[in-house]
Amino acid sequence: MIKERKSERVPQRRLKERKSLPDGFLPNGFRSFNLHGATRSLFRSLIIALSLFLFSCDSEDRQTAYIPDFPKPGDSSRTEGALRALTGAINQSSPASAYAKRAAILMVMGRVNEALADINEAIDRNDNAGTFYLTRAQILRALNQPSKAFQNAERAEILGVDTPELYTLQGDLLQQQNEFDKARLYLAKALQMAPYDGEAYFFNGLIAARQGDTTRALELYRHSLQLKPRYLETYNQLSSIYRTTGDLNSALVYNEQALRYFPNNPRLAYGRGLIYHTEGKLDSAMIYYQQTAKLQAGYYQAYFQMGLINQKYRNYYTALANYQRVQQLRPQFPRIDTYIGYCHEQMGQYDLAIAAYTKATQLNATDQQAAAGLWRSQHVQNPYNSLFLPDTIDKPIVSSRVRPGLDTTRVRVMTIQPRMQMESRTSDSLQRTVKPIN
Repeated sequence: MIKERKSERVPQRRLKERKSLPDGFLPNGFRSFNLHGATRSLFRSLIIALSLFLFSCDSEDRQTAYIPDFPKPGDSSRTEGALRALTGAINQSSPASAYAKRAAILMVMGRVNEALADINEAIDRNDNAGTFYLTRAQILRALNQPSKAFQNAERAEILGVDTPELYTLQGDLLQQQNEFDKARLYLAKALQMAPYDGEAYFFNGLIAARQGDTTRALELYRHSLQLKPRYLETYNQLSSIYRTTGDLNSALVYNEQALRYFPNNPRLAYGRGLIYHTEGKLDSAMIYYQQTAKLQAGYYQAYFQMGLINQKYRNYYTALANYQRVQQLRPQFPRIDTYIGYCHEQMGQYDLAIAAYTKATQLNATDQQAAAGLWRSQHVQNPYNSLFLPDTIDKPIVSSRVRPGLDTTRVRVMTIQPRMQMESRTSDSLQRTVKPIN
């Protein structure tokens, strides 16, 4: 009876040992072996030791193996969870892969400077990973550094990255540097690998638009939109082309379609404002410019457009605040000092106007409007007697033959003619009116 009990306990003990191992720890083939005694125990010990060694070597990859897909707009909980997991892995062992993956997520979130710091750290720890250089190229593109970005993309290609994503990126970077023929070659290579890559069609359309082929650009943009209906840039480009060509209805249609996917996107709100501004609906345009500024406080173009509308309505104090905000966000904005000086001039603040105009002429000696404003402010002249900026108040054009101040819409003014000319005209008219006597 004792032997029978021992024989029953042995399989239970072995079953517990097997259950303690992770599922799928031993290959199926090993389970079919029928080893006995010390040989079987030794074999199991070797397998466990080898597996633990492999598990410890692969611990870095296991800690950062799963990274969620790039979050959609508004999916902040999933994004923060991924960032916390990666930060924990970095604090424990600082693996290069964790830095790279965190950089990719930060880039999608728009935190490009932090993303650049992370990917630089990842490359410092492992400079033979081609995907790291691909990520850094994408980040540098977001930072408007196409030349450096292309160098990193080439490095990624040398290290073995061979994906449509890489070739599409290289095509975009080359077209930004006006190398259109080389860009088309890379985009064609991307389309060979992925014929339904909507992004590659988009950049081909962008090249066509930059070369003045609007018809071809529209065709490629529409095809890109069919393949990738959630690509924001395609909607922006289509809406922009239709707006500049005067087809405001089509521009509005594509803008509305994009807002369905991206309801809180500042670029779309700004684009809607531009459409209404072009159409002359300034109040509606102002609403969307204000909405743009609320969605993204640093959107300096929206403040500039608000300044133009307020200037049109002669709200110079508000327009000045808009222009000053532009100057804070973008100090190198073209001719912003000229617009600021004009507002000061209209409000009678001639000292401030002279200072702004002087700065504008120092930055751009060919700015004739700034030079004219400086002369007017120095002589305290009525600013309404001279044409100034586009988008300002409309001014009546006074004829050189008419004395200023005379309302020519109510009084018909005839120039004084010589007496001899008047007499000849009178005699001619009499001859025409007098009937000959039969």
